[in-house]
Amino acid sequence: MITKDTLVEEVLDTPGAVSYCIKNGVSPFTCSGDYPRSIGELLTARKIADPDGFIAGLNALPRGQSSS
Repeated sequence: MITKDTLVEEVLDTPGAVSYCIKNGVSPFTCSGDYPRSIGELLTARKIADPDGFIAGLNALPRGQSSS
């Protein structure tokens, strides 16, 4: 389960997470690679209005298969 404290690196291991982030206007990357902190800190930095809803969407992604 993804929480606000989950590292972005771990979130990106979830199939479909990168697509979900990009489709929702959140880049999980910096100029040097993966965002080096938690998903909660990323969402705060990107000024996402509903971080809990965003995380709920990540948790709703199907496990074990790609999402396109």
